[in-house]
Amino acid sequence: MPPRVLVRKIGIPKMQSWDQRRVVEKMPQDDGVLRVVEPRDVALRMRLDYSHGVKDLNTKVIEEITTLCSKIKRSNLDLDSFLTDTAEMVSRLFGIASVAIAIWDPAMRHFKFRVATGLGQEGVALYKSLTFSKEQMLDDKNYPCYEISKQTKLYMSEDHPYVDGQESTFARPNLLGMKRRSLTDSLEADYLCVFIYGSNDEILGWIEISGTRLRKLPDVTTIKWIEMIACIMGAVLRTKW
Repeated sequence: MPPRVLVRKIGIPKMQSWDQRRVVEKMPQDDGVLRVVEPRDVALRMRLDYSHGVKDLNTKVIEEITTLCSKIKRSNLDLDSFLTDTAEMVSRLFGIASVAIAIWDPAMRHFKFRVATGLGQEGVALYKSLTFSKEQMLDDKNYPCYEISKQTKLYMSEDHPYVDGQESTFARPNLLGMKRRSLTDSLEADYLCVFIYGSNDEILGWIEISGTRLRKLPDVTTIKWIEMIACIMGAVLRTKW
């Protein structure tokens, strides 16, 4: 005759109906006792993990993006505030030294930087004074680059990816011309542009990011997260402006 298995309930009221099935787990101690876990316990554990559990970088990114999306639903959303929040979020989450966002101005018919973070007041002012036509924005002669994906291009210091006079937009222009010592090093004039697309692949703007504060190029995971953020921005710009 097989031994009886004892079942022990732990401080939970009786089930309300047959449909609310018990979840039975083997207890850690090898005493032949099975512990009954109620749905309420499962929900409580999940809620605690959701609110207070250990968070890795990806979880933090998802939470920040969710918060950003909640702001989008506001009927009185201010464009500059939205762009500033986005730039600061990218810089904070991924340790990016400087972030700037340019968008298309349909009235003036050019791209213009609306926000820049991680620079001094003079650098921010210089960034905001820059404008680009569609032809200039796609000019690979003055702005040589490497395509990383359909959405992202990499501009590297050795290729001089800027025109004369734009050196002051970098945080440390005195470091221009340094040699690269490893595949992951970020030099002063390195930057990536993650493009913001509208309908039919129309370019509405871009997020420009430098290297990290540790002077390394952003990794692929970071680039893909920022591409997702750019997709969200594209939806916002198409519908609200």
